[in-house]
Order: sequence, then structure tokens, then C-alpha cells
Amino acid sequence: MARAGILYSQVAKAAATLAAAGATPTVDAVRAALGGTGSKSTIAPMLKQWKAEHEGQAVAASTGLPADLLEAVKAVHQRLEAAAQVQVEQLRAAHDLARQEASRELEAERAAGRQLRAEREALASELGQVKAALAHERDERQHAAVTIAALRAENDGLAQRLADRAAEIKLLADQLAQARRQFEHFQNKAAEQRQSDRQAAEARIAALKRELDVARGHLGGHREAIAVLRGDNARLEDKVTELGEVAKAQAQQLHEAAEALGAAREMASAQRLAAETAAARLHDAEHEIARMRDKISALGKVNAQLGKQEDSPAPKPTRDSGKKPR
Repeated sequence: MARAGILYSQVAKAAATLAAAGATPTVDAVRAALGGTGSKSTIAPMLKQWKAEHEGQAVAASTGLPADLLEAVKAVHQRLEAAAQVQVEQLRAAHDLARQEASRELEAERAAGRQLRAEREALASELGQVKAALAHERDERQHAAVTIAALRAENDGLAQRLADRAAEIKLLADQLAQARRQFEHFQNKAAEQRQSDRQAAEARIAALKRELDVARGHLGGHREAIAVLRGDNARLEDKVTELGEVAKAQAQQLHEAAEALGAAREMASAQRLAAETAAARLHDAEHEIARMRDKISALGKVNAQLGKQEDSPAPKPTRDSGKKPR
């Protein structure tokens, strides 16, 4: 441990003595100058403070140069650094002009702009190295010239990419025109197909109407036959009534009248059977008429749908619109 009473003034005096003697004032050297007393943790911050206050003496002691000569070297270094800074600013301004020109010509190429900014940062880093190594100033200027040439070459490459992009756009425009032609051809074929379907539907509707007219004719005939059968049935019933009255009046002819009545009833039963058969045929005819009406209604809906498809706007062309419909 350091002895009690070691002060900053003692450390500063020992460090100044060592620096004046041309020795480097280190912690061990100062401790030795103090007679080997004091801990390094105590001496180190005091010595650091003294070096901060007497930076010139510390550097002179470490390099072995007089402080005046060191100041002169620093002044020369500052002048050279200022000159280098001017050259760096000139190169940076030239680079900015080149970058702005490339940005105006290739405004759409954002990715290339990012690459140019990266190269500019690389160039700034290289120019920072110029500040640190003034002895290689000429080499650094040559390197900057090479970098600018690389930027120009990159600009030429970007111009070529732009030309390639224009050629690709032209190719896409040609493909779009071909797709439009194919789509128009498809539209014409679809219109022809719709016209053919409409004509076929109209022909089917006309045929169904003719069948309906024939069925209506048959139905009219069936109705007339039913009316005739009903009239015959009424006449037979009247005759049966008449025969009954005659049988009551003529008791002696009861047996013969009964036989005649049975025959008349058999005939009436046959007539009823014929009437029922005609009624069944009438029901079937009405059912057939209803079926034909449903078919005509369905064909009317198909015809209306075809009309809507013909009046509706054509679909937009796609990349696959050039394929022929199957």
C-alpha cells in the first residue's frame, strides 16, 4: 500500500524530472523515483492526469525529441492535413457531380444508386486513410482516379442494362399484341358458336311448337270422341229408363224386357269403359302437353341466356388467352 502523504505534486515532480532526463514517465519509473513507495493503483491516475496536462513533455520524452521541434512537426502535420482535406473535398465534389449526373441519367435504377453510394463510402474511407498516411498522398490520388474510372465503367454497365430492359419491354409489347390478336380471334369464334347455338335452339323450339300443335290436334280429336261417347251414354241411359217404364206397363213381357235391359246395360258398360279409356288418353295427352310446355320454357330460358352472353362484354385478355379453345 502507498504510504500516507503521497500527493499529486510529488508524482508530478517525479514525472517532470524523468521527462527532463529524457526518460519515459511510466508508473514503475515514477514509483522508483519516489523511493519505491506508493501503489501502482494510486500512482496511475495521478500520472495520467499529469500526462494530460503536460502532453508535449510526455510525447517529447517518449520520442526523444525536444518539445519545440515536436510543435513544429505538429504544425507541419496540420498544414499537410489541411491540404489533404482540400484535395479530399475536391475529389468528393467531383465524385458528387459524377454521382448526380449518373442519378439523372439512371433515375429508375434505384439499386444502382445504392451501389454508387456504397462506392462513395468506400472512397470516403480511402480518403480517410489519406489523412492518416500523408506520405502516400500521390498513391491515394491515383487510387481515387481508378475508383472514378470504375464508377464510369459501372455507369456504362448500367446504361447497357437500361438498353436490355428497353429491348425486353419491346418483346413484351409484341407478345401483348399477339395475345390481343389471338383474343380477338377467340371472340369471333365464340360469337360464331353462340350464333350457331342460337339457330339450333330456335330450330328445336320450332320443332317443339310443331309437335305441340300436333298434340293439340290429337287432344281436340280425343275431346270430340269423349263428347260423342258421353252423348251415346246419355242416350243409352234414356233408353234404359224408357225400357223400364215399358216393362212396368207390360208385365207379360217382363222376361223379354229384362233380357233387353241386361243387354242394354252391357252395352252401356262397354260404352263407359270406352269413355274411361278416352279419358285416360286425354289425361296422357294433357301430361304430354305440359311436358312440351316445360321443354319450350327451358328452351326459352336457354335462348335468353344466349342473348345475355352475346350482349355481355368480352372477358379481358390474359397471358393464356392465346391458346385455342378446345
